[in-house]
Amino acid sequence: MKKNYLFPHRFRVIGWVLAIVAVAGFVVCQIWHPNLSFKMPSLYFDVLFDDDNESGFFRMARAEILSIAMPLLTIGLLFVGFSKEKVEDEFVHYLRAQSLIWATYVTSILFIFATLLIYGISYIYVPYLVFFVFLILFIIKFRIELRCYNKGGAQ
Repeated sequence: MKKNYLFPHRFRVIGWVLAIVAVAGFVVCQIWHPNLSFKMPSLYFDVLFDDDNESGFFRMARAEILSIAMPLLTIGLLFVGFSKEKVEDEFVHYLRAQSLIWATYVTSILFIFATLLIYGISYIYVPYLVFFVFLILFIIKFRIELRCYNKGGAQ
């Protein structure tokens, strides 16, 4: 029995809404409220980043908008990338698999170059961005391949 781990087709619209809200919310907060922070519960909190509290497990931590934008963006991109098509046949599965492989290769190459070329505290952002880049590249590649297939350009 074949398992299908794809989301229903309607999740694609939900994914686009979540992704757009996440990016727009982050950009708006960075422009108008760059120092906006709020308290959130944390599994582990390190005093290195906040002198007001003490280190330990299950503490309240000062968080920024990125703490909400990143999970929303992740969920949105997953919904967009892994929602069923209206017509989900074997060739669409093949295109999805090929796009995943291509996105893995390209993201790996970009990660290697970033590791070799970015140093210092800025490198902290590289591992966080890798997953988003992977999902975005997969979505772009899959959509392009699917569009070519639907127009009759696939051989």
